[in-house]
Amino acid sequence: MSDHRLKFWLFVIGLAASAAYCFWYAFKSWAKNRTVEDTPVSRVRSAAQGYVELTGKGLPPATSPNIAPLTGTRCAWWRYKIEERRYSGRSRSWSTIQSDTSVTPFLLDDGTGQCLIDPRGAEVFPGATDVWYGPSEWPQVHIPNGTGVFAWLVDNLVTDRYRYTEHRLQADERVYAIGAFRSLGGASVEDPDDAIAALLHAWKKDPAALLARFDTNHDGTLSAAEWEQARAVARREVLEHRAAETRPPSMNVLSDPGDGRSFLLAACDAQTLARRFRYRALAGLGGFVGSTAALAWMLLNV
Repeated sequence: MSDHRLKFWLFVIGLAASAAYCFWYAFKSWAKNRTVEDTPVSRVRSAAQGYVELTGKGLPPATSPNIAPLTGTRCAWWRYKIEERRYSGRSRSWSTIQSDTSVTPFLLDDGTGQCLIDPRGAEVFPGATDVWYGPSEWPQVHIPNGTGVFAWLVDNLVTDRYRYTEHRLQADERVYAIGAFRSLGGASVEDPDDAIAALLHAWKKDPAALLARFDTNHDGTLSAAEWEQARAVARREVLEHRAAETRPPSMNVLSDPGDGRSFLLAACDAQTLARRFRYRALAGLGGFVGSTAALAWMLLNV
């Protein structure tokens, strides 16, 4: 096969792969849009166990304040990357040499209660982003508001070798969250009758001790009245044991569903996030149509 034919078919394969990816991207984005729009907002105090949507202030836990590594800013969540400028002939590009994402849980407070957010596995749309430049691999100075036109001017006019990018969910910022909600700890929900039956069953395993304790007329068997007395004692012991138990307070947790459903965190409201996914879906659809049209034209004019 000639080089020309080989390049032609490689280009065809590339267009087909692009069309498939764009279709998948549009489908996933539209599915996330529907998820955000179709899931009603719940309140932490009354939220049911399962897949829920919450909104409230993002708060770093008081016992473990979360500090963004590059800026030293106290926040609820962060993600950063450090890139190095690389040259190849006359061309230049940025190559990531360091990156990390916060896995520290933070609190969401909606006024009715608090929910611990475990951000592992979440797709996060942060509200704060800083970009700046410097001569060292780790930033010595933070230049605030290093975005937009300022960032473009630095990138094109300054020869600093490294670029620093940090995204954050700010402390006390309004956060939208959708994921798997569950409650941990708190009082036992076991039926007391089940516990009583289990205790009586355990007593029956030692008949001698059971008779010695409840056979009041010493006839070697337990009458109906004596058995009812045993049940009453078992009930009292179970309830006393429960009253004496010390349990940690209930904690609500929102985390990755782990079943393919979306886990989203965003510094915006549900309508804004849904609109973002609609735009993504339209962009993916446009890419699919363009790639498919180009592919069809090439095949028809081969």
